[in-house]
Amino acid sequence: MTLTTSAGTGRAGARGAYWSTAAAFFSSGLLLTTWMARIPTVKDATGLSEGALGSVLVVSVLGSLLSMQFTSWLVALFDSRTLVGLAVPVAAATLWVLSFASSGLQLAALLLLFGLADGVLYVSMNVRGIAVERASQRPCLNFFHACWSIGALAAALLSIAFTALDWSMGNHFFIVSMATAALALLVIAPPWQQKTAWHEESHRSKSQTPVQRLPDSATLGLGLLGLCCLVAQGAIEDWGGVFIKEGQGGSTVGATVGFTAFCGALTLGRLFGDHLRARYATAPLLRCFAALALAGLSLALLSSDQNGTIAGFALFGLGLSILDPVVASAAGHSTGPEDGEGGTAQAIAHVATLGHTGLLLGPPAIGWVAEFTGLRWALLAPGIAVLTVGITAAFIANRIPSELSSGKKRN
Repeated sequence: MTLTTSAGTGRAGARGAYWSTAAAFFSSGLLLTTWMARIPTVKDATGLSEGALGSVLVVSVLGSLLSMQFTSWLVALFDSRTLVGLAVPVAAATLWVLSFASSGLQLAALLLLFGLADGVLYVSMNVRGIAVERASQRPCLNFFHACWSIGALAAALLSIAFTALDWSMGNHFFIVSMATAALALLVIAPPWQQKTAWHEESHRSKSQTPVQRLPDSATLGLGLLGLCCLVAQGAIEDWGGVFIKEGQGGSTVGATVGFTAFCGALTLGRLFGDHLRARYATAPLLRCFAALALAGLSLALLSSDQNGTIAGFALFGLGLSILDPVVASAAGHSTGPEDGEGGTAQAIAHVATLGHTGLLLGPPAIGWVAEFTGLRWALLAPGIAVLTVGITAAFIANRIPSELSSGKKRN
C-alpha cells in the first residue's frame, strides 16, 4: 500500500491500527471463552437436557457462519475499523443479556445475535490485520491470533476466579462485558478519533460494493487448508484430554495439564511466529512447523505414559501454531489493495467459512471414527491434516506478497 501521508504520520497511523487490532482479537477471545466457560451454569438456569442444549448451541455457530457471508458487503459500505468498533460492544452487550435467559427459546435467540456479531467481528478484524500487514510490510497475523488466545486464557482464569468467589453468572458477564465495551471505546475504535489518511487509503477501492461471487480455485484451496488447520486444533482441544485419561490411563489433572500445555504452546508459537516469518521464507518455515507438529503427535500417540503424551501435545501445539494465521494471511492477500477492504473481506469470509465448518464437524467426526477404530487411530486425522498443509506450503507462500514471504530481515 502506498501511503499518502508523511512518513511519520503513516507510521503513527499504522502503529495505532496495529495495537487496536490486537485489542480486537483479545476482545474476541475474551468474550467467546467467557461464554463457553459458563455453559454448565446456563444449562442449569434454562433446565435444558444435554440434547436440547447441544442443538441450541449450534445456533451460535450458524449465526457466525451466516454473518460472515454478508460482512464483505458491510465492510465495503463502511470500513473494517468501524465494523470492529461496533461488533465488539454488540457482542459484549449480548453476552451480558445471555445471563438472563431462562428458556431454550430465549437462549437460542440471544445466541443467534451473539453468533452474528462474532462472525462480523472475525472477518472485519482479520481484514484490519491484512491492512496493517500491507501498510507495515511486516507479518502481523500470528501476533494478532496470539492475542485471541491470550484473551481466551484471561477469560478462563477470570471464570475460575468468579466461580471460586461464588459470583453469579450475571455479575460475571456484566463485568466482562463492560470492560470489553470500554476497551472498544478507548482503544479499538475511539469515536473521537479522526480517520487518518492511512485509514482512508486502506479502505479505498475501485468499487466500494464488491460483487458477491463464489470462491475461485485458489480461495477454495486456502479454505480447505484452513479447514485442515482447525480440524487438527479442534481434535486435540476436544479429544486430547480424553486420550490422556482413557487411552493412557492418566489422571484428571494430567488431562487438564495436557490441554493447557497444548494451548500454551500454540499461543507461544504465535507470539514469535511473525519474527520467524520476517527472517525466513514462508514455505520452508511452514514445512518445518508442520514437521514439528507431526513429530509431536507421533510422540503423543506412541508414548507409553501420560507424561510423554503431554510433551507430545505441547510439541504438536507449537508446530500447529503458525499454520492457520499464515493461511489467513494468504487468504487476505489473495486480493490486491485495489480491490479495497470489501474484496479482502470476501476472500477471508470464504476461507473462514470452510475453516470454521471444519472446527464444527471435525471433532464429532473423530468421535465417530473412534467408535470403530479406537481413539488412538482416530487421532491420526490431525496428523494427516497437518501433513497436507506442509505438502502445500509452496501454494500458500505464493499467495503472500514477496515482501512478507521473502525471508529477508527488515530494519
